[in-house]
Amino acid sequence: MGIDRRARDRILNLLKILVSVGLLILLITQIDLGQTLERLARLKWGFFLAALALYWAGVLVRAYRWGSLLWGLNVQVSWWRLVGLYFVGSFFSLVLPTGLGGDVVRIYELSQDSRETGAAISSVLVDRFLGLFVLFAMALLALAGGYQMVGGQIRALIAIVFVACLVLAALVLQRTWIERWGARLGVDRLLGRIKVLRQLYESLHLYRSQALLRATAASVLFNLMLILVNYLLARAVGIGVPLAYYFLFIPIISALLMLPSIGGLGVRETAYVVLFGQVGVDRDHALALALVYLATLVCTGLIGAGLYIIQSARGARRGSQGPQST
Repeated sequence: MGIDRRARDRILNLLKILVSVGLLILLITQIDLGQTLERLARLKWGFFLAALALYWAGVLVRAYRWGSLLWGLNVQVSWWRLVGLYFVGSFFSLVLPTGLGGDVVRIYELSQDSRETGAAISSVLVDRFLGLFVLFAMALLALAGGYQMVGGQIRALIAIVFVACLVLAALVLQRTWIERWGARLGVDRLLGRIKVLRQLYESLHLYRSQALLRATAASVLFNLMLILVNYLLARAVGIGVPLAYYFLFIPIISALLMLPSIGGLGVRETAYVVLFGQVGVDRDHALALALVYLATLVCTGLIGAGLYIIQSARGARRGSQGPQST
């Protein structure tokens, strides 16, 4: 069993590397890198720095969204601690497989702080779900506003993901449905045996409406900021696409980052090129936009790396001191 699991992990990691490398090679063969580098050399730094500052401000909002969920579960954790964990998570999202690698680190670090593993897992899952749900709700509103230049496949994808989010939310909120089918499938016995799963299940049903409303409001604010960040970055590389189209494209890019890859590399760049190509943006400009967004993530991740090193050094220092005698 142990060998099989290790073999599966190696195969999965190899798949992630192949996806990232394969997509990047495909992009390179179809794009004039010289033109892309020229776009980056003419970067409008005022727009870039404004986007970077806005993205960092968004981290504060995301931390409040996460905190609203945790405080609703009576988990004692400060907002500043959550801000720090978000920055740390942003670093690991760059270096771990998929764009969700930072979520695993956030769960681990918070569970070490609070000893509430179930609450840590459920809060991160709900936090991520609210972000995606609100993004796709905004995308539907943009479609309703008459922005139909994008293809029918993109419109269908937005509608399908939004409906899937609604169905998932309904299943979670309707506890009787889950318990009825869980008893038939034997899930209740699994919950009884595994403490973490039982804690996760229980915590999903403890969120009060006020906590969910505060978290949803924070999610709306952050996603508006995220869309504006991309718009400012696009202006920085000379793209003049109307703001409304970012409401359509950013949700899809965010969802695609869940695909197997190394930190979203390759997937993110391909998504920018394909989606913005739908509205007439040439590939060189679109790739430049993807790269300056990656630069924004790297700048944010470097802060997280610094915080993690400081935190680790303090922990090691405390551990080396040993118990204090009186």
